[in-house]
Amino acid sequence: MFEAKGRGIRFDQVKELAERIARPPYNWTVDIIWNAYLSLEVEYQGRPENRNRHTATDLISLLRLEAGVDDALVPYAEQVESRYENWLARQQVNGVEFTETQRWWLDRMMRIVSSSAGIEPADLENAPFDERGGIDGALRDLGDRAGALIEELNRELAA
Repeated sequence: MFEAKGRGIRFDQVKELAERIARPPYNWTVDIIWNAYLSLEVEYQGRPENRNRHTATDLISLLRLEAGVDDALVPYAEQVESRYENWLARQQVNGVEFTETQRWWLDRMMRIVSSSAGIEPADLENAPFDERGGIDGALRDLGDRAGALIEELNRELAA
């Protein structure tokens, strides 16, 4: 079996933060905080269609901005997608080619990272992975490197 390592913030921590700020006396949502930053004319570098759509993981983007890690607001999912494209390009430069089947797994793993701030091996037992055999399918299609790929995607894609 394999296990995910190297993740910083976990989705349960993001969810807890979202729940805490939603309680009185603040009653804030990610949308309220995001829009407050935009009203301060903080630079927005995301896609226009995502300017007003936010998820709990966008709190990570706000925290990164506040900590000075980033200098503009970019939705978390867009950051993950960009890191993924860069990671794939580096893989190709290094001579690593992925089959169409392997890309199916990797593309969906990236989507889990973008919505959950990371991926755990147990996530492979849920949709959409379960339709291709879950963990056993990942091991079959990605080979012995499946666990290392999960760790690498967490390290490279999650903030």
